[in-house]
Amino acid sequence: MTGRRPPAAGRVLRVAELIDADAVEVRRLVAALPDGIRASIAELPAGTLLTLELRLPWWDRRRRTGVLAGLERTLRTLEKQAHRRTVVAAALIRDARLLVAQRAHPAALAGQWEFPGGKVERGETARAALIRECSEELGCRVVVGEEIGRQALADGALFILFEVALAADSPAPAALEHRQLRWVEASELPELDWVATNRRYVTDVTARL
Repeated sequence: MTGRRPPAAGRVLRVAELIDADAVEVRRLVAALPDGIRASIAELPAGTLLTLELRLPWWDRRRRTGVLAGLERTLRTLEKQAHRRTVVAAALIRDARLLVAQRAHPAALAGQWEFPGGKVERGETARAALIRECSEELGCRVVVGEEIGRQALADGALFILFEVALAADSPAPAALEHRQLRWVEASELPELDWVATNRRYVTDVTARL
């Protein structure tokens, strides 16, 4: 006796991307995805790995490229909605002194002092971004140590401050993008005109000098 042939298996299509976004916010957004699209979320040091999956029945003959393009558009929309800008900064310490940088721009912050650093780019870890930023802004190579603190900024960005040391044989830091750099002792830190978001860490950094 010949049994009925089972229907052909369906297709499973996936797209995945590591995005700079808070995993909690991503979970909130994927809860509203259309029926049929499944989401998998993994929180990693470099960001949130988001995978979207669509299972097509055997009789669905839509072109694979078209379906994947639709999933990709959905993923990009979620990334845009959930994106979290991250700013990293370096408390660069040498011989019990801290390197501080005087801003040259924008006009509202020019002349104030800060921990050098910058934005994390897509696909970077916070530590890798800080190594790159120190190379670009200061022309030096650094070793990133432990995290000193973090805070959510008024514009929604995440600010992270790390303790940093010069790498062996690194050139001396230079003011490539700032008005000037200074090595200062603990007693001098409270007297500086700090950028507001940086001032709150003066006590924490002083304890490390």
